[in-house]
Amino acid sequence: MPSHQIHLAIAKRYIEKHEVEDEEAFIEGSVAPDFVKPKEISHYTIPVSKEGLYEHLKAKVDLDRFLRENKIKTDYDKGMLLHLMTDKIFFTEFFSEEFLKNTNYHEFTEDLYTSYGKMNGYLEEKYHIILKEELAEKIRQEIEAAKKHHKVTAKVGKNIVPLDELNIFIEKMSDVNLEEYMIKE
Repeated sequence: MPSHQIHLAIAKRYIEKHEVEDEEAFIEGSVAPDFVKPKEISHYTIPVSKEGLYEHLKAKVDLDRFLRENKIKTDYDKGMLLHLMTDKIFFTEFFSEEFLKNTNYHEFTEDLYTSYGKMNGYLEEKYHIILKEELAEKIRQEIEAAKKHHKVTAKVGKNIVPLDELNIFIEKMSDVNLEEYMIKE
């Protein structure tokens, strides 16, 4: 999954570009799916073996099922939708199919967490990510749990997320028109 800072940077840019009544609820919604255990529930994951990394990542988010089962009414809901769209597009468009087919799951997660470690401070500064202490602590705990779950070691992997491409991705995702998915009453 994209790092919390990627999700927060997209949410901040979205708020700058679109009208959002409850910005705090939107931001909380933009990271909320990662706090549900197991994440397969909140991400509507289709079970696929990690042996085929490309197929596994394509199945991480079933966006159609999420939209069928949820009514997007509030800014919190819109934040959740943006989170799931970001995850889906990150794993289906950001990395090339060839790269993913030639990488195993463990190597990919090591490299991804190495990349996050190198970029998170940059994202926090560039996008002015300042969180209330409660949400910041929740994110810290989630990061530690994710590292344990993925058995991320102190070994330093490769940086597989170039900042210039990431900034383009953040702009692309913050341009999405979430209003198209809102339920009008």
